[in-house]
Amino acid sequence: MRLARFSTAGGPPRLGAVLGRWDHWEKIVDLSAVDSAIPADTLEFIDACPGLKGDVWDRALRVLAEAEKIESDAPLWAFRPGDVRIHSPIAPRLLRDFLAFRAHVARTRAAAWAQIPPEWDALPAYYNGNPLNVVGTKEAIPPMRFETFEGRTPRLVPSAGVTIFNDFSARDLQATATRTGMGPAPGKDWANALGPCIVTRDEFGELRDQAIVVRVNNEERLRDRYRTLVHENPWVREGQRALWSFPEMLEFLSRFQPIHAGEVWGSGTIPGGCELERGDRARYLKPGDRIEIEIEGIGVLENSIAASA
Repeated sequence: MRLARFSTAGGPPRLGAVLGRWDHWEKIVDLSAVDSAIPADTLEFIDACPGLKGDVWDRALRVLAEAEKIESDAPLWAFRPGDVRIHSPIAPRLLRDFLAFRAHVARTRAAAWAQIPPEWDALPAYYNGNPLNVVGTKEAIPPMRFETFEGRTPRLVPSAGVTIFNDFSARDLQATATRTGMGPAPGKDWANALGPCIVTRDEFGELRDQAIVVRVNNEERLRDRYRTLVHENPWVREGQRALWSFPEMLEFLSRFQPIHAGEVWGSGTIPGGCELERGDRARYLKPGDRIEIEIEGIGVLENSIAASA
């Protein structure tokens, strides 16, 4: 099942299920409009369907089965994607972003003439992002603006150094903030993009050979497959840990803090999907740039960098 949040005519976001191929949506079904026992909110739906089981899950499957039989004009509870606004598929309770892929760490450290710290192998590192600053596909990312102080006088600095995964990074501010010893914020929590939908695990399956494409202004900056980028990457030598998997990260965190359904966890940047890895050859984003991330089986997350005010 592919879950999406959508709205019509300026109304509040509602939970829908997508019909059609992952790369060609045909309809979005308003689940709660068909069956009022199905929550209209993603978090409430997740809470009601632990393990993708239970009455609400079964009701949603029945709604989809009926919707797939539609041959004539669509009923009022089925929408064409172009007629609605697509939002982030979830308003997360908490947003975590991990640093899970060795090859990404190796390439960014090499660009700075450094090596992977031994601590990376000791634990899955992450930071908590801002779950309130989340946008969906086709929504513009506001330009990063922050103040620095020279004495007591604030100086407003526009920033255009960003890269996309499911988070955007203001690299200039991040470099400054990290030196304080308090982590990457605010260079990492000002904008996060999620979407276009949530594909449940029973439909998506395991991460193996899915194609991954990153485009900036229609120019491909990455095209490869997950297996090649993560497990067969030349930056990962035989015998080295290639990544921290989600089960490992979940086990690690659950030992010392509660984990709640409805949290969003990012794996961290897929190797090769980051301009910082390119060192002096990096081409950072600027206002007006359009960024697309396409993952086979999910779809395309598209955002643009808004013009500076």
